[in-house]
Amino acid sequence: MLHCPACNSTDVWAVTGGYTGCVYQCKRCGYRGALVVEYDEEEDEEQGSR
Repeated sequence: MLHCPACNSTDVWAVTGGYTGCVYQCKRCGYRGALVVEYDEEEDEEQGSR
């Protein structure tokens, strides 16, 4: 699951892609860039149970 590096929202989608890589945009805060944080859903569940 992709997360915004600025606000940690999961409302992130790829705006462009191709030879230069993907550019993502956050619907919540408007962040736009190539850097996003990716978590596995299993890791999220494990952290919540600790």
